[in-house]
Amino acid sequence: MATFLALLPRSLTTFLYAVAALLRFYGNIDTTPFQLIPFTILEWSFWAFTLGTASLVVSLGLEWNAGNRSRYQAAQARERETRRDDLANEEREKADRERNRADQERQRAAGRARIQNRFFISQIRHQLTPNPDTRSALTDFLSFLQEYGEP
Repeated sequence: MATFLALLPRSLTTFLYAVAALLRFYGNIDTTPFQLIPFTILEWSFWAFTLGTASLVVSLGLEWNAGNRSRYQAAQARERETRRDDLANEEREKADRERNRADQERQRAAGRARIQNRFFISQIRHQLTPNPDTRSALTDFLSFLQEYGEP
């Protein structure tokens, strides 16, 4: 049905222009074809031409409206796609930030474990062989912990 309505103004325009041309060129100008309506062939031709032009204007309006509607729908689809892409990008960036934060936390924990292990090793060495070298290494390590250690 929509296709028929879309074709109707164009077909009507063509038909009315053809009628106007037929009446204008092949009819007798002063003849009144219908006695009840006092129009001559020339006037009928004029009315057919006027109605054809009105049909053409309606057809152009329908085409313009359909074009605007399709452009609007395309713009809306692009906007939805852009919004969807932006949300996906935000989700990816959020996941990346969380992954990076987790990696940094793991690296910090590994660094703390290494420092703690070094302290235990120095302490055990000092307990096994309490000599001035292990005592100075343990003292240096304790000063390192006081200076750079986490509270």
